[in-house]
Amino acid sequence: MFIANFKAMIAKALPPSAKDLIAVNFNQLADELLMEIPVLETKIEKGAAVKMAEVQPLLVEVLRFLFLIGTTNQKLTPSLVVDLAWHEFILCTRRYQSFCDEHFERFIHHHPGGKEDSNQKQFQLTHKLYREHIGVAPEQFWGKNPMADTQSDCGLCEAI
Repeated sequence: MFIANFKAMIAKALPPSAKDLIAVNFNQLADELLMEIPVLETKIEKGAAVKMAEVQPLLVEVLRFLFLIGTTNQKLTPSLVVDLAWHEFILCTRRYQSFCDEHFERFIHHHPGGKEDSNQKQFQLTHKLYREHIGVAPEQFWGKNPMADTQSDCGLCEAI
């Protein structure tokens, strides 16, 4: 009995596998974060230059991006608007760290810059993994044709 309970406790604590991402309630996670950190809503609105009505769906995309990294252990690059919103979440340092610890058992680092060609390849990988594990990426946050070689809307940052 003890071993079964211990295994269940460990399984619950571990981040979901990539194939389980579809089951994650990203809307609920975003809503909870916005309630816990009221200033985050205004910070994302201004920092990412989006309308207030777009803040929660954009935060959902940030969380999906983080979960892709946390479950696939790939070096990925977000779209520009997702990157800008991610910057605002990171500025809430304690909550960002606890979120990473709680969901991924590690800190997901943000690294600015990088070479444009490697960022482009990482952005394409991000979109490929998104499509495989989550579904169709919203155009308003990820671009019209994110897999095109000429896509220039990716952020200049990467997650490691």
